[in-house]
Amino acid sequence: MPSTPVQEAARRGAQVPVAVAVVAVSLLLGMASLTSAGLLSLALAAAVVVVAWGWAGALALPTPRGTVGTITVGGLALVAAVGLPAEGPWLSWVPAALSLAMLAAFTHQLLRRDGRPRVVTSVSAVVLALGIVACGILMVPLSRTDEGVALVVGSLAAASASALTDMAGRWAAMATWLTPLALLAGGAAAVATALVMDVPWTTWLLLGVAGAALSHAMRGIVAPLPAMSRPRPRLVAALTSVLVVGVVPYLTALVFLPDALPL
Repeated sequence: MPSTPVQEAARRGAQVPVAVAVVAVSLLLGMASLTSAGLLSLALAAAVVVVAWGWAGALALPTPRGTVGTITVGGLALVAAVGLPAEGPWLSWVPAALSLAMLAAFTHQLLRRDGRPRVVTSVSAVVLALGIVACGILMVPLSRTDEGVALVVGSLAAASASALTDMAGRWAAMATWLTPLALLAGGAAAVATALVMDVPWTTWLLLGVAGAALSHAMRGIVAPLPAMSRPRPRLVAALTSVLVVGVVPYLTALVFLPDALPL
């Protein structure tokens, strides 16, 4: 359905509330990671519930109630897979949880009684949501080591910084500069985090640029949606653009800082 002029104006004004929400979510997850892996898992579980609550409305999916249940069950299973084990390997239950989530997504479609319109769109959207959650849960194992926590905090700082640069998009002259501005701000935020936490800044520069790029891209994907004129989809946009960054510190640790990964 095409947007009305009122929706277009409201959507263009979404940068500020989305940016504020990104900063708030990043701050919450960052503080949780500094406290304990268990608290971070609880924060991620809350994020899963909120994403599930708003996902169908943000993407205008045909079966909102079934979508909420599927994403909630699958997402919480993924969080439990990394949050409940008392010892490593910390990701050993993730494939099983992801398989359960995929089965729930397809079972939901089999149980539909509306003729299954837009079935491919519905399945793809649910799988995308679960994939974003899977990226977010990768922060939990890292929160069990000091270097890992620094990586998580650095990536969250980069996501926040890149979101703040989105507000420059309110001026037409800055529209073409938003991506490089986001990368620059993300790299600077991650380097500042590294200096504060007394870790080598070079790896954190790469972490910040990559995290900012991923977060900025996620917001860019959902920004054109007509639903962005409403508060709930804006909150979903903020949450997903933070959760998706979780894969960056994990891959950075895997390639450059294996000591940041818990045994």
